[in-house]
Amino acid sequence: MLSVTFTGNVAADFPATQTPGVVILPDNANVQHPVIGDAQLAELVGVSGFDISSLRVSYSPENNGTLSIGIEQPASPNDPLGRPVIASDADNNGNSGTVNPAITALIPPLGVQDPPDFGGTEFMGIYLDFLGTGTGQIVAGFSQAVPSGQDAKVFQVATANQAGPNVAPTFGAPLPQYRGNIYTQNDPNHPNMELSVVNFDQLYQSITGSALLPTAVFNVGAFAGSAQDGPISEAFFPAQPVLLSAATEPEPEPPVCPPISPPIFINPHEHRIIDNAHGDLVRVYVQGTSGFDPATIDPDTVELNGARPVATKVYQFPRNPYPAQMFAFRASDIQAEPGIQTLTLTGKTKDGQDVISSNVVVNIPNSAQASGRLKFLMNRTGQSQYTSLRRLAASNPDAILDPSVLGGSSVGLSSGGLAASYAPTRVNLGAASASVASAVNVDYSSPARGLAAPVDMPRQVVSVPTAQNASKLPGRLQRSMTDYLDQVDVPADQDSELVMSGAH
Repeated sequence: MLSVTFTGNVAADFPATQTPGVVILPDNANVQHPVIGDAQLAELVGVSGFDISSLRVSYSPENNGTLSIGIEQPASPNDPLGRPVIASDADNNGNSGTVNPAITALIPPLGVQDPPDFGGTEFMGIYLDFLGTGTGQIVAGFSQAVPSGQDAKVFQVATANQAGPNVAPTFGAPLPQYRGNIYTQNDPNHPNMELSVVNFDQLYQSITGSALLPTAVFNVGAFAGSAQDGPISEAFFPAQPVLLSAATEPEPEPPVCPPISPPIFINPHEHRIIDNAHGDLVRVYVQGTSGFDPATIDPDTVELNGARPVATKVYQFPRNPYPAQMFAFRASDIQAEPGIQTLTLTGKTKDGQDVISSNVVVNIPNSAQASGRLKFLMNRTGQSQYTSLRRLAASNPDAILDPSVLGGSSVGLSSGGLAASYAPTRVNLGAASASVASAVNVDYSSPARGLAAPVDMPRQVVSVPTAQNASKLPGRLQRSMTDYLDQVDVPADQDSELVMSGAH
């Protein structure tokens, strides 16, 4: 809550409906209202501008604690609209700087004066009793002291000098560090005095020796009057207790930002077809915009219908100035029924904003059995998706969020180590038929892993057990094997996949 905005209308600025946030200290039998000691004057004045009918108190944590107080006054019988009497309008003529001529003409003269701007001996303010002693330690408002020369009276916060619990305090040593705002106008539309004390937390601790807590209770009273208003007595409003938490408006709930909902493409290269009966990869492209960079999404928070991503990378669509972020998922992890389905991607940005977006796909379990146009649209090419992942792992190991997707472990995920871990394990012997290749035995020696220093990779050896078997090899197959043996020293990170069909 910000400090109360003062307009000179206490009932509006300190609404009774604001609970907690506003404490109303009501009129009671102990309040001393000004008494007009002359019948003719009482008929003309009706109610003194120094009368006090209630106090309203509010607290805000801003400015190291701000205590705001409104001094409410009774309605004026002289006002056709029934508005409150103007603060310090001693004779209630609707102007706090003049005296009604009818009052001046009274015989005998009553000596009623009404200096403007709380001049002369006019005073009005509040006092604070932090210790519960019945007398105040702090006063705030306009003092009883008459300014020297032509100086205007100013709003003060000062130490209080109070002779007793039912006597108006006087102003002692000024405390300007606690002086907040003051509102007082010579205007029947804005008649009330309102004031504030800043650094209230510090002031409370300096008096009590304790930190200001929501359970703190302090007492607030008020006083007003003038020694120049003839036979009109002063007002005194004894202090009443205020519970800090009751005077403090609760912190407003922070606005909830709607989730970011960027456009997403799901398997656009396969015409939005997925197969969650198998471990195919499903690619989701989160589109960037002028106000959103999808690279700010935290991969650890991303899900697609229950599936967590296994890899991610920045992707640039042609002629699109804003980069996209690709997330790859195992299709078998996606929870979806067969047929047309809406998949929803959720996550959070690294600064905690929610991200949620959806798109429609066609889920065809066991899609390998598809044929015709549907098979063409799916554009399936065996293990090529995982080959692409291995290539990504070699160039950017951090892009692989789940190394198990490549069939390996998380050991040695350095740029070279990850590529070596998932080096091709199949050899294309170029056999004309499976029956020819079935007679060939291939012996693979695993490369060394997990060593601290680089070592020479063991050669992979292809052996033909007998000359009899070897004699049956076609010339093309023998040339292919020879070429392979000549190239086994090629580094494993050259992402070439050698395929042996039917070998054992």
